[in-house]
Amino acid sequence: MHISQKNDILNIDIAFVSEVKYLKPHLSLSQYRAMDLFFFCIMLVFSEGLINLAASKWFPEQPYTVSTTAAITAIVMVRWKGWGAIHALVGAVTICVVLGASREQYIIYLAGNLLGLLGILLIAGKQKVRVKKSGLYAVFYGIVVLLLMQSGRALAALCFGYEFKLLLRFYATDSLSILFTALIIWIARRQDGLLEDQIDYIKRVQEEEEEPARKGNTYES
Repeated sequence: MHISQKNDILNIDIAFVSEVKYLKPHLSLSQYRAMDLFFFCIMLVFSEGLINLAASKWFPEQPYTVSTTAAITAIVMVRWKGWGAIHALVGAVTICVVLGASREQYIIYLAGNLLGLLGILLIAGKQKVRVKKSGLYAVFYGIVVLLLMQSGRALAALCFGYEFKLLLRFYATDSLSILFTALIIWIARRQDGLLEDQIDYIKRVQEEEEEPARKGNTYES
């Protein structure tokens, strides 16, 4: 990647993007991405930590749990593709720390959550446009990421000798997360630029800001 700055305009040469001007002066694409990823990490740790703390301390007898990890990871993958692996792992660590998990459980959650990255296949290429345009497809995508994570944890648990009937608990106890994930993805899709590839978003905003100037030049000529 080559980055050059000229008259407070940030030019970024990266693969299919030759010029991006929407970022603030002195802020590179990598810096913007780092800030964005950090923001979602903070959001994930806070929400996942609070939910699991409440479940373990205040509602220990409740058989169902709710998780934000799949939803936030799914959003980040739309925005930055494989960088969502960070949030899949951060979510796993947060849950394990709050619940006081064993080393074995850490491995199950960490390895299992990474299977959710296969959800990138649903937003690869032209499919990423469907997430933005279709609410149903966006929700479907988010739920698939969640189910992949649950399946990953179940497979990891099998490797540690867990009985198959116990593995069903990964799905049963986390069933409310399906509705929760669907709701979060649905809301995120309705916010401009939130559930959108950030390179595409920056280019789109730049074009929208330059459109009035282009029209003005056309009228003058």
